[in-house]
Amino acid sequence: MRFTKISVLALLAAMMFFASTASAAIVIGGADGWSFSTDGMVNLFATYQNSDDAPTGIQTAYVTEEDGFRLKNGFLPNILAFNIKAPTMNGLDLAARIGFYPSSAHANVKDKTDSQLDMREVFFTVDGNFGQLMIGKGLSLFLGQNLLTEQTLMGAGNLGTATGLSDAVGVTLGRIGYGYLYPEFNAQVRYTTPDMGGFKVALGIYDPAVIGTFDETKLPRVEGEVSYAGTFNGGTFKAYSNGMWQEIGTVSSSADVTAYGISAGAVVGLAGFELSGSIFSGEALGTTLQFGADGLDSAGNERDTMGYIAQLTYTMANEGKTKFGVSYGANEMDETSTDKAERLAGGDAFIETLAQLTFMVTQDITPNLKIVGEVSFLDHEWHNGEDWQAQQVSLGTFFLW
Repeated sequence: MRFTKISVLALLAAMMFFASTASAAIVIGGADGWSFSTDGMVNLFATYQNSDDAPTGIQTAYVTEEDGFRLKNGFLPNILAFNIKAPTMNGLDLAARIGFYPSSAHANVKDKTDSQLDMREVFFTVDGNFGQLMIGKGLSLFLGQNLLTEQTLMGAGNLGTATGLSDAVGVTLGRIGYGYLYPEFNAQVRYTTPDMGGFKVALGIYDPAVIGTFDETKLPRVEGEVSYAGTFNGGTFKAYSNGMWQEIGTVSSSADVTAYGISAGAVVGLAGFELSGSIFSGEALGTTLQFGADGLDSAGNERDTMGYIAQLTYTMANEGKTKFGVSYGANEMDETSTDKAERLAGGDAFIETLAQLTFMVTQDITPNLKIVGEVSFLDHEWHNGEDWQAQQVSLGTFFLW
């Protein structure tokens, strides 16, 4: 087809020309119905953290005991994505997306060149009257909507190790670990039904994950979601529920663990206000990242985790340029019998609660330029009663296209 004969030099020249127009997306039309487009953003945040000293008798992996300033990406790294769409044939629409996610900052040593490049999206879709089939790497279904509807997605949120540690590369952590677990971008085959009066159902099989010493995966991970979107008396409403299941064994023995989770959430918008909330629960999920080693205790028993988020935002009537938001969320982890026995015997206590309160304001200078300010308060508690607090401030800006 003639589209494939466009030279590299001509394509680059066209990209530079369309980029100069500052449109929402750069689209290049090809022959025979083919099209090519690109979208993305660049962002940078100034971040500062002030924290308590770490208490004694606790697992210190859940403490960032440092005060410091950094210039970092926010929760999202920079993005440069390419989209290719084929002409409709036999009632099928085919499209592909490849997304590059580079970070702006590296370890805070002057001569470092360790900025990260994350290939989060590499997939293609097939759309027809049957719905959509997605094949490749993309955001997972379980807890995906919990992430996408949370305000620090376009901010910084929890700074994690984004302050003084010399190996603190990459991005800040948004609300990961403080209301949901990071769903990750995974290889998958996903089917989504057509819109049925606002209802949609999605079901996917995923590349399975291991947990600690449990390293045998004979079956794929299964994830699914049911969602509804509609309107009411000038307002909007969206509700969803998603879940996940996976079994993991060991090569050296017959022992296995079962990881599962279920989540639900809703978003209601009316007259500039938007109220949203979500909740999840499951076993062997971890405290921050899904399938983290801390999803199991030292004896290999599954730990229970649950989390929740409540959020309220208001967008002013100045063409939607100014937005205020407040959100509170927490993850809560149960103590297993093994954890308790180890603690009573003098061992370090396991984490019980990770809570985060965030105030946020955003200002759109133009449709392509955004400024974001945040203040966050962290509160960590362990099963021995110890706690730790930190205060975090961030100010950042986005260029989006």
